[in-house]
Amino acid sequence: MRRRPVAVAAGLWLATCGVVLGDATAAYDTSQAGLVVDGNKQLVWMRCSLGQHYQDGRCLGEAERFNWSEAQAHVETLASAACPWRLPRFHEMRGLMQPSDDASGEASMAIDLEVFSDTPAGWFWNQASAGGHSQQDCFVDFSGEGRTRCNMGGQFYLRPVMTQQTAVHSCQIP
Repeated sequence: MRRRPVAVAAGLWLATCGVVLGDATAAYDTSQAGLVVDGNKQLVWMRCSLGQHYQDGRCLGEAERFNWSEAQAHVETLASAACPWRLPRFHEMRGLMQPSDDASGEASMAIDLEVFSDTPAGWFWNQASAGGHSQQDCFVDFSGEGRTRCNMGGQFYLRPVMTQQTAVHSCQIP
């Protein structure tokens, strides 16, 4: 008979810890279609990689790859007063990495696929330096356990971001 109160207390303790500890998605607001608001970091992310479009909770289509000058030009074209999109900084992009969950049997990804569905495996551009490297030479790859690398060139994916303070409520995804 004494075990029942202990079990109830343990259940309440676990429920309380779950609320306090939360999970990775708790920080994300996905109520505006195609956008992800990271309340902890005060950022607004494009939910899909460029080339994809958001529909019914999925990112449909094929993500495009860009070289450095194309990536910069594409983000500049997207940016407006209401939606000041920019390339993410290295630490912002890397901040999306999380431990991968390969228990599902699918290819594991080091990004929350419930929030950033259909993220392609591969490198993503960012704008800022890391560890003394130049402006465009550090990248993030969300495949597998996730990885970062500097000093390489090529064509990579793009996920624009803006600060929550500069985003206007009427901002829509392109």
